Amino acid sequence: MIGAGLGFTEGPAALNTGEVGVVSINRGKVYAVDLQGAGAREIAETGGGPNCLAVGAEGEIWVTQNGATAMASKSALSRPPSIQRIDAGVVSTVLDTGVSAPSDCVIGPDGRLWFTDPASHGTGAGNASGALRVFDPETSNVCTLLEGLQFPNGLCFAREPGHLYVAETVRGVVRRYRFDGAQCQWDGWEVEVPGGTPDGIALDSQGWLWVAGGTGDNVVAFDPAGKVRNELSFGHGVLVTSVCFAGERLDTLVVTVAKGGSVIALPAIHPGQPLPVTRLDEIVDAAKRCGCHE
Repeated sequence: MIGAGLGFTEGPAALNTGEVGVVSINRGKVYAVDLQGAGAREIAETGGGPNCLAVGAEGEIWVTQNGATAMASKSALSRPPSIQRIDAGVVSTVLDTGVSAPSDCVIGPDGRLWFTDPASHGTGAGNASGALRVFDPETSNVCTLLEGLQFPNGLCFAREPGHLYVAETVRGVVRRYRFDGAQCQWDGWEVEVPGGTPDGIALDSQGWLWVAGGTGDNVVAFDPAGKVRNELSFGHGVLVTSVCFAGERLDTLVVTVAKGGSVIALPAIHPGQPLPVTRLDEIVDAAKRCGCHE
């Protein structure tokens, strides 16, 4: 364990400093945690309920802000559901309209911020109005690529060009989608987390998809064929929220666990897949043609 007592931890991302960044949803704060266990430091107070982090090309930190819709926030800074940016500890809001309760995020191969946007953070069967959206930092334009998702949560890009994985917590599955520049379509690949509900996800260099099992208190790895190849258990009733790869060689698997505000580091079976995984220039061009960059 490299971090503890940090509140409801979620949304980890490897930082340019060599640390791993995590959010504390119920504290409205972002922390940097030392991978060697030397402790955590506060990067910024975002207010509201920060949900996930993504690191940009210049080291800036992007934050999906659920606006305290997931749980009450201890922060005195009230924030609406939005997209935030942290530069040298300074927090700014770059988008606060047209979103519901942003959850997970990743910088795509096209340089844009891809994020899941559930209708709320409730897990009832009626929560089927979630979306996958993309924010262009250059134009501030937002595209909605998928709708009608049942609590869309973790997402990451596949090794195959033009493909990405999206977890749906209420449906209990992770699906792979093909993005052709104009729309996303499910390609038929789907997995269920044994005994759990999928939350954050990350891909390793062998194409194994590592899935935080949420209420299953586990992390499960699936190979490209969808077969379970590894499962890690973290106890009972601890709520495993997310995963990422960190370290100079991406050889550390980082797991966030809500109980105890914990951040756990384990030797990775395979190094993580570097992000972004590839440059999709043809998709960028197609996106421009469909108006997503206007």
